[in-house]
Amino acid sequence: MDTQEKIDIMNAVLTKMEDIQNTQQSLIEKIGQVEVNLFDIKSEDLDKELDKIMEHASQSFDIIKEAIEAFEMKRNRLVNES
Repeated sequence: MDTQEKIDIMNAVLTKMEDIQNTQQSLIEKIGQVEVNLFDIKSEDLDKELDKIMEHASQSFDIIKEAIEAFEMKRNRLVNES
């Protein structure tokens, strides 16, 4: 496999990773909307569970972001070497 093929594959992977990141962002936004909708109902049990979900979703978002940044740097090094 030549360098350009590797770069093309890496670009495709980055596109998919960005899609995953966008999906995670959408999940975080939807959880926030549910929390707002539940504000008047005062469902403490669901609020606690949603807080847990939000915390994990936020952590996942950060991990995905870091993975994308690291992979972009790897791809950029390969581009610069070619």
